[in-house]
Amino acid sequence: MTNFTTHLESFTMRLPIGRVLGLLLLTTGSQAIQANDSTVLARDYPELQQLLLAHDVVQARAYEEITITNSSPTATIGQRVLMDTLLELEETKGSHYHTAGDHSSMLGPHRVFESRATPGLLGVIREDHNAEEVRTALADIGNLPPVAVDTLQRGRQFIEQLIEIYLNPVFEDKKAAVSEAVQAYLADEQHSVADRPKSDELLSDHPYAYAYKAGFPQLSGLTWASQWLKVALLEILVFAPDKETRDADIQTMLSLYGDKITRLHGSFVSLPSDIPTNPVIAPNFYSLHPDAAYIIDNLELLKVVIGDILAHPEVEDRWLEIERAVANYTEKTSNLSDETDYLLYVLRGGIYNAGGPARGGLTVPDRNWTREQVENPHISTSPMAQ
Repeated sequence: MTNFTTHLESFTMRLPIGRVLGLLLLTTGSQAIQANDSTVLARDYPELQQLLLAHDVVQARAYEEITITNSSPTATIGQRVLMDTLLELEETKGSHYHTAGDHSSMLGPHRVFESRATPGLLGVIREDHNAEEVRTALADIGNLPPVAVDTLQRGRQFIEQLIEIYLNPVFEDKKAAVSEAVQAYLADEQHSVADRPKSDELLSDHPYAYAYKAGFPQLSGLTWASQWLKVALLEILVFAPDKETRDADIQTMLSLYGDKITRLHGSFVSLPSDIPTNPVIAPNFYSLHPDAAYIIDNLELLKVVIGDILAHPEVEDRWLEIERAVANYTEKTSNLSDETDYLLYVLRGGIYNAGGPARGGLTVPDRNWTREQVENPHISTSPMAQ
């Protein structure tokens, strides 16, 4: 927190007095978020606040379970199956993280390990958490280098600030407040990811790509469900015209999230099988605040790459590889994608696979619809009607 405040104070020295006031409010808001008892989110939506706090703990526990699995002598068969799967993906032309997956893939090569771990993770989601516990969750597992922990922690604080900006009436000019929050976030060069879209090659073409999703589909799906909750909330906050609509949409969102993390017939059938990104789940937030949206997406893609490195059984120096991944995403001028390419890349997997719209309404996969189906809402999309 000290580093963030120092960089923020340095940044305010270069701003007009009106914008300095806004940034000072952001600093106060960030400190309140750390105290975990003074935010509008905590006051008005305590259940939602607890679910959001659980996200980093779930991410940390998922990383920990992957490390434990790979260190087990009984994981050898699963590791061989994973390597065969990764070889098949590598040989498949057009293979990509954002693809037409389905939920039958939730049965991964380490399914026994995952089935033992997921009840504990579901318990984490339903527990009460405090800011201090969340702040140290990634560091406590001990399998991430400090630069990764600090970068992900800083990213979490940034997203919490965005939520507070939209919930707290003290921020009258939301667009300006978000822009100021972005600049304050970027002030720490080493621990801030780029505010422009990174190339899909960083995600899909690195040596250990797909190991997180293919090796641990339930663990990755649970972390993506939590990410969907964050992105969906931002979409609701910028979309809802009044508090009554916002409250109703948040209740719907919580119900949808509950469905995603509920087991049916002994397995998960509604977890996201693709990475939730802003253009897919939060198009209104993306349109209003593209730089903030790119930061959020780059943070999540970095988490996936870290998951790949932890999940792949043949990485010689995981800390070094994770440090390289962090450097790739925090570097601001290289490995960048233009907007059109980025949209094609993240939309490739479809809205349904990434968790569905923030406000619901999509109950069957949206991929491979005909143009007539997409443009005519009166045509049934039920599989029974095909």
